[in-house]
Amino acid sequence: MIGEILKLAWWLFFVIFKFIWAPLTMATATDYIWWEILLVTVIGGWIGIFIFYYFGKVIMESINKRRKNPPKRFSQLNRFVVRVKRKYGLTGLVTIIGVISVPICTLIAAAYFKENKRVIPALMTSVLIWSCSLTAIVYLFIDI
Repeated sequence: MIGEILKLAWWLFFVIFKFIWAPLTMATATDYIWWEILLVTVIGGWIGIFIFYYFGKVIMESINKRRKNPPKRFSQLNRFVVRVKRKYGLTGLVTIIGVISVPICTLIAAAYFKENKRVIPALMTSVLIWSCSLTAIVYLFIDI
């Protein structure tokens, strides 16, 4: 019983950081059926969203405290993020959450869209759609 709970906790942790690879890895490494994999990926993604959205400010402050030099105001990454925000907005961000990763997209959303009340529902819906799509791809097109 405890072994199964630890295994499930590991998979939830894996989903948070390696969302796009989780369904394929779970399908090949475990005996979970498709709906169990879908449930684990959705719950893991949602847990990651809540952790990184609500604790994102604390995480960013601790990273900034450890820096020896202040960050550049106009780095290439900052310019890219601002350009994507202006051009695509929240819709573009939630569209690529599966490719980039849950923590990075959620931290960007927390930093740039904190006043928007649709951020959390949009992120959660995106994770649900990505989970369904990735699980379907694994079970329909890959012979496991």
